[in-house]
Amino acid sequence: MNKASAVLDQSQLDAYYGEFTSAREKEVLSVPLRLVSAWATNDAAGVANVFTEDGILILPGDVYKKGREEIRAFMAAAYAGPFKGSRVTGRPVDVRFVSDEVALLRTHGGILAPGETEISPELAVRSTWITVKQGDEWLLSGYQNSPRGAGATLRW
Repeated sequence: MNKASAVLDQSQLDAYYGEFTSAREKEVLSVPLRLVSAWATNDAAGVANVFTEDGILILPGDVYKKGREEIRAFMAAAYAGPFKGSRVTGRPVDVRFVSDEVALLRTHGGILAPGETEISPELAVRSTWITVKQGDEWLLSGYQNSPRGAGATLRW
């Protein structure tokens, strides 16, 4: 069991995994769990360490960060400002293994403002996670999200 899943009881883990019940799926889904766990304590280094050394973070608002140090610095500034005291949550909606060492994840979730238990529509996101296995650990090579649902800011 990884550090992130250690903070959740079995019923919470079962609810998180949903239909993704194989050991392999659970292993790769540890990546979002680790990021959520680091975010819960506003741990910028912990978030950055979920990424590969050259990982990429792309967010709305023209945010593009490459590498752990850029990601750590961005998250540290965010936790000192607009994300202070926030948490993130989400659930997997798709897990695709491209190879034994590469998986594409898609989640629906968002940011929880301090004290909130439900995601407000303007903070709901659809996320894409490109994960790679390095040694025995799955890491995040690329992450991007976009607004989702009623709060989505981009209309086609």
